[in-house]
Amino acid sequence: MKEQNMNILTQTQIAYLAGFIDGDGSIIAQIVKRSDYILNYQIKVSVNFIQRKERKHFLLQFKNEVGTGTLRDRNDGITELNIVGINSVLPFLKQLQPFLRLKRKQANLVIQIIEQLPLTKNDPQKFLDLCKLADQVANLNDSKNRSISTDTVKMTFQDLGLIKK
Repeated sequence: MKEQNMNILTQTQIAYLAGFIDGDGSIIAQIVKRSDYILNYQIKVSVNFIQRKERKHFLLQFKNEVGTGTLRDRNDGITELNIVGINSVLPFLKQLQPFLRLKRKQANLVIQIIEQLPLTKNDPQKFLDLCKLADQVANLNDSKNRSISTDTVKMTFQDLGLIKK
């Protein structure tokens, strides 16, 4: 697994970013429909920071410090900094994990998902096991807009004959 070229952060920067994520951020693992994937689904991982648009400059500073991420202005007056994908999220979370308090469980689960993802390429059952971990992350985040869960993937796999009913 190739690591993203991220900037080397000081302990102070790491601790600050971890505290910011605990307060105004999220660590996400979501199951996404992907017809171009062998198993028809992907587990997408991300770390997100949010701020009011007036404080967008803080997120721009974080992006420059970390060396990766995408800024997005939402229609509700909020700006997001999103760090997406296993090659960026894994090294970032590994640095922050010891400093997280409120979102440490989510970080541990996402790290576990990323590290086990290569084992699932053609193994529907192992992929389902990781979907269960993604469901745990969603539950810890009190996710409200989730449309795909392990049960959805399991039913699809059964319909496709990838696993037994």
